[in-house]
Amino acid sequence: MTRIALVTDSSSDLTREIYQENGITVVPLTVHFGDESFIDTVEISSSEFFHKLKNSHVMPRTSQPSPADFAAVYEHLLKSHDFIFSVHISSKMSGTVQSARIAAETVEPDLIEVIDGQAVSLVTGLMTLAAAEAIRQGKGVDDVRTTIRHVMSNFGLYWTLDTLEYLQKNGRIGRATAFIGGLLSIKPIMSIEEGEIAGVERVRGSNRVFPRILELMHSRIRPGSPIDVIVLHADDELRGKRWLADVQSEFNCRRTWLTECGPIVGTHAGPGTIAVAWVEPMQG
Repeated sequence: MTRIALVTDSSSDLTREIYQENGITVVPLTVHFGDESFIDTVEISSSEFFHKLKNSHVMPRTSQPSPADFAAVYEHLLKSHDFIFSVHISSKMSGTVQSARIAAETVEPDLIEVIDGQAVSLVTGLMTLAAAEAIRQGKGVDDVRTTIRHVMSNFGLYWTLDTLEYLQKNGRIGRATAFIGGLLSIKPIMSIEEGEIAGVERVRGSNRVFPRILELMHSRIRPGSPIDVIVLHADDELRGKRWLADVQSEFNCRRTWLTECGPIVGTHAGPGTIAVAWVEPMQG
């Protein structure tokens, strides 16, 4: 049986426990506040980041891992594995995929497959979790690849944010520039399309956002179909728990996770961001 390793980057925003339980190796990005630099998940936690963000006069920025960072991880894993899938944040949002590809070419290109997930955060998390399940089931390289591609093609994602300040200042608005322009009491419902942030709808009043998201989910999920779901919050665990509980009561949830937005995505989305992503697992 082919021994398959799974790598992602820290922008996939799963918890340390989830990574460990699923055998996922994480290569961290770095967040910078002025002259201070912190390795994501290693030198700064999500809660520490949001505390610093709220109290800092400096807008943070992020940087991807170097090819050398990836190469060291790949070389280590190939000592005990036959093949590596490395699944990462959209190349339209970060240079992380490029660093990973340079490293793969240097180390062992035939044994390392770098995948541009064309998404970010909890969606990339869904891809790696689906791949991890396939690996546990003893699936081979082709089947694991098919599983990852299935999530890439069939995921659902809706998210909203409290403020546009961070997206605008960090230049990550993508296709949603016109969509979110001039919002006052209007709250945006957002998604990801072709690797970029995209607007879905505008809702008047924050209390109407989640009910509308549930309606949108019902329009896309076949009645009774099992789904795997992740809810992500940015420094608002109680709200995240409420969202997850409501999703569980409305849908046939096979597996669920609650996780917190990390420093990399948090730099661009800001506190108060909340999201739900799901996928119907492959059959057979």
